Amino acid sequence: MSRGMTARAISSVRRETATGARRARRGRGVTRATTDTARPVPKVIIDNKSDAFATVLEVTFGTYLGELVDTIAALKNLGLDINRGEVTMGGDEKTSRFYVLDRDTGEKVTKSERLEEIRQTVLTNMLAFHPESAEFIQAKAPTRAGANDSPLGKVRSTVETGIKCTAEKYHTKLDIETTDRPGLLVDVVRTLKDLSLCVVSAEVDTIGNKAKDIIYITHRGGPLSPAMEQLVVNSLTYYLSLTEEESY
Repeated sequence: MSRGMTARAISSVRRETATGARRARRGRGVTRATTDTARPVPKVIIDNKSDAFATVLEVTFGTYLGELVDTIAALKNLGLDINRGEVTMGGDEKTSRFYVLDRDTGEKVTKSERLEEIRQTVLTNMLAFHPESAEFIQAKAPTRAGANDSPLGKVRSTVETGIKCTAEKYHTKLDIETTDRPGLLVDVVRTLKDLSLCVVSAEVDTIGNKAKDIIYITHRGGPLSPAMEQLVVNSLTYYLSLTEEESY
């Protein structure tokens, strides 16, 4: 009987050990998922409204980023002057903020090509020094205006997107949210110009793999009519449904 009880006890221990191992494996899986979820999302925000005299560039990637010396040098190589900079901490995020001027004009950076150069330069440097950000962002040399034909009229594929037009007193505010891709702002502005619209200014937010652009546009010196708004929404919805390769 003693041997039987011992056998049952051993069998019970084996079952508990196997169950514990399975739980441990499941626990490790949960830990990995939690760690991945907790990883910060990189953010690059280019703002032309909050400061009257400079383009404000904000860069955030949790607390990963240091003094961004290489990024500052790269921005200066683009012909930009950094008027001043500041660093703020909020919760688990460290935000580096730069007040940028075009060296040639001494004014804000407003051209879409230049804004895209700034955005891609920051993202490229972030990828170089923090490869862990690669799962969130895409970066490569920006598209130059006029380097490619208009993207309209090419084969469609589905990309998540949202577009909203809001008429204001002197212009129309265009909000675009879509999956990020290199050269996005340049191509969007070119598409708007193909519709004979004037682009007054643009703001660019890149949050992970999501691009959020705000573009102020006019038609014949004023806000767009409802018919023109619908044309803009339809045209951009079509363009933004293209894959990156098709849009180029």
